[in-house]
Amino acid sequence: MPTRDGYAEGIPSWTDLSTTDVAGAKEFYTTLFGWEYSEEETDSAPYSMATKKGLSAAGIGELQTEGHPPVWSTYFAVSNADATAAKVKDAGGRVLLEPFDVTDAGRMAIVSDPTGAVFGIWQAGNHFGAAIVNEHGALNWNELLTDDTEKALAFYQEVFGHEIEVSTSLTGSDYFLIKVGDRGVAGAMAKPMAEIPNHWGVYFAVDDVAKTIVQATENGGSLVHGPQEIPEVGTFAGLVDPYGSNFTVIQLASEVD
Repeated sequence: MPTRDGYAEGIPSWTDLSTTDVAGAKEFYTTLFGWEYSEEETDSAPYSMATKKGLSAAGIGELQTEGHPPVWSTYFAVSNADATAAKVKDAGGRVLLEPFDVTDAGRMAIVSDPTGAVFGIWQAGNHFGAAIVNEHGALNWNELLTDDTEKALAFYQEVFGHEIEVSTSLTGSDYFLIKVGDRGVAGAMAKPMAEIPNHWGVYFAVDDVAKTIVQATENGGSLVHGPQEIPEVGTFAGLVDPYGSNFTVIQLASEVD
């Protein structure tokens, strides 16, 4: 069972859902991923911790910004949220929500890169992030879609010290592997359509992508694209839940630690 007990600086460590219907979303994702939930103490809105085998997998909470669409968010691990927020500003990004404490769980901020892609930074306290990864119903990958990969990746290099490795996908377009040390921790690519907003997307591993598509569509979700196979990586599909949040599922070609 792939588990984590912490995350180094600049690695995506957590994802959570902001949605208009927490109860409905919890039921939907339980059907797909087998999640169970614990309710976390917060200083503001209720927050549910999704778990697999008793380990933290993701979070679900109420959408707090009126008019903002429901969304799955990506959080990067940092050692100092305040210092990282300052780096974000210096590198041409924006701080949308200044650093603040989340009880004793940690300290966070919401920021965006210079192309407008929004993400969170998380300084761990009692909660370091996802404790289970890379198996059915657990976080597997985070991927940036943007209209300016050069500007965006220069920003992440400056803020987090990321290294970038470029490869050419089966379609002939560049895919950028974002690395911490010698490990690929996230990906980036030019968005395929102009109408797609610049954003960080999340991937969840599943045992059977075809079965997951059926479960999603039978329970009010929709298939956005796929399924598509990438040899030696896996078969993936883009889905949207009944309340408008996009996410991707991937049936891995081989086990990932």
